[in-house]
Amino acid sequence: MARTNLHQLASRLLAGLADSSDNGAFEGKLRDVAGEAGLNSVRTAEAVKLLEELGRIEVVQRGRRGRDTVITIFSTEPVKLEDAEASLPSRQNKRGSFTYDEIGRALVERLLELARDDGLRSAQVEAFDAEARALRDRIAELERDVESANAREEDLRIRLRAAEESLKRSEENLRRAVGGGGVAPQQGEPVSDDDSKAVLDILRSRAQAK
Repeated sequence: MARTNLHQLASRLLAGLADSSDNGAFEGKLRDVAGEAGLNSVRTAEAVKLLEELGRIEVVQRGRRGRDTVITIFSTEPVKLEDAEASLPSRQNKRGSFTYDEIGRALVERLLELARDDGLRSAQVEAFDAEARALRDRIAELERDVESANAREEDLRIRLRAAEESLKRSEENLRRAVGGGGVAPQQGEPVSDDDSKAVLDILRSRAQAK
């Protein structure tokens, strides 16, 4: 729809060029003629291309770097809509170059490609999830080991304190048993610690042997 009036614009531009020409040759500023005909730069380029394809004109020199545009005019016949449509075979062929089968195959291939990408991403997500679960399980196992080690350490500390207290009691009983001078304590003195009793029996047996 945007190109339906191109034939009218091209006809106006052609008429303007003819009015500004000398013996079928235009030399001057093309943008001035196009502006008077109501064309912007884009439509001017389209109209010039259409007129060249129809054989109405030939651009001998383009107006670049301050130079004037030189155009040879072969015909001033107005451009018809049919002429403008017939001059665009390449665009029409390009639009009709794809069949429904080709479009369908391209769509299916694209969907398969997306499915493969989704499958790959899903596999990666599952692998990452399994690795994360394994790490969480390992961390929980290490935490349990640490708690068990802490419990064993606390138990050993309790046992060590109990052994130290037992040793102190044994030393105190031993000191009381020997009385500081190597003499056994009196018969009536009670001794409750088993180790101290064993030491006291040894001392008594040695005293009797002497």
